[in-house]
Amino acid sequence: MKSALLLILGDRLSFVLGAVAGIAAMVMVAPACAASRNTPIVISGSALGTVIIVDGDTIKIDGVKIRIVDIDTPETFRSRCENELKLGLKAKERLRALLDAGPVTYEATGTDRYRRTLARVYAGGVDVGDVLLAEGLALRYQPDGTAKLQRLQAWCGPNAQLNW
Repeated sequence: MKSALLLILGDRLSFVLGAVAGIAAMVMVAPACAASRNTPIVISGSALGTVIIVDGDTIKIDGVKIRIVDIDTPETFRSRCENELKLGLKAKERLRALLDAGPVTYEATGTDRYRRTLARVYAGGVDVGDVLLAEGLALRYQPDGTAKLQRLQAWCGPNAQLNW
């Protein structure tokens, strides 16, 4: 009875250890993968501290959540269509490249309804919001519902509808 119990526990322990090793391997590989929908990108070495890219228009610098003012990029967390997710991931990766290019600074202009700091964000003196707009990875932000629907339709097609 005792040896049978040890055999069963040994098999379960082997299974658990194998599963843990598999998870550890995935975690080790994850940083090399392209940005995913919910994975923030961390950039170290900014003069302001650690920069975390949340999505194409939102970053965190040492715990301060900053929304790049006057632009909107496709959603990656709660995207409403696959194309919006793809475009959002492209914007997030481009923002990463822009922020990697130089020291990151920002000029706060206010706060939004989610209590994020609204700001112009610069990397190496370049306004990253302007670059994302010029490259077609962001659209100009307008606060009304009609403009929000137009942005969604630009990313998901003319039949896309807002889910209020």
